[in-house]
Amino acid sequence: MTLFHLGLDLGGSRSKWHLLRGEQTVASGHTPPLTAALLSTPQGLLNLSALTQALPARPDTVHAGLPGFTSDRPDRDALHGQLAEGLQLRGTQLTLESDLDLAYRTHLHRGQGVLLYAGTGSVAYHVSATGAVVRAGGHGFHIDDDGAGYALGRGALRWLTQEFDGGQVPAGPLASAVGALTGGLDWAALRQFAYGAPGAAAVASLAPAVGQAADAGDPAAQLIVQEVARALAALAGTVQARLPAPLPVVATGGALRVSDLFGAALRRSLPGVTVQHRDHAQAAAREAARRVQ
Repeated sequence: MTLFHLGLDLGGSRSKWHLLRGEQTVASGHTPPLTAALLSTPQGLLNLSALTQALPARPDTVHAGLPGFTSDRPDRDALHGQLAEGLQLRGTQLTLESDLDLAYRTHLHRGQGVLLYAGTGSVAYHVSATGAVVRAGGHGFHIDDDGAGYALGRGALRWLTQEFDGGQVPAGPLASAVGALTGGLDWAALRQFAYGAPGAAAVASLAPAVGQAADAGDPAAQLIVQEVARALAALAGTVQARLPAPLPVVATGGALRVSDLFGAALRRSLPGVTVQHRDHAQAAAREAARRVQ
């Protein structure tokens, strides 16, 4: 009998899944966000249900990368159980690690580089040959995430509100792109959009609009992209300063896809960086298959 293997790259803006039958891809897709903090909430349970319902077949094995998960969390077993139960699996059918460990292994071998990740949040991450982790950033939107999708969206909202405060009427590609998503450019619309739901997902969802406006030549959007790229590069520098010797840096994540200018700005701020996009959910599915061989 050929088994179904599911890979999950869970995230703060959306969750990506990839289903294999044996070694062949059956389907892939994305569903609402799931993180360690979100998983046990009513919204998290709804999002987990949406993921389960989206799958075209029930998996035999699952490997998941979960934001906020670490092996030393006191609730690690509870998180594992909640995810397994939501997917209607026995606990032994599910293996779980942090989304950062999943991403690192997808791009790098232990000890061979620094992963610079820019999704909803941002982090620089190195795993030594012995498994020791050196990291910078990744503390959540209340504290940092200055080099990622949340920062791009926040930058757009800051620009708009500064225009209001200065008595100006925001105009141009950035204002138009953001207004199309927020339902308006007045403070009431922006406030409801930014604060109407908990978490960072709403603000981070503006990142593609910022990228599109930057590519269209909007100077405010281009400045936001440049500032966020510099903040992302600084994270890599923080990790490199703690290593015995400099290592190659690989940058990845959905925020880097929003604009060609983001990658170019990052390369200016961090010469030698490699921007690389791989399917982390597919890598997780292959890991689920490998663990039953």
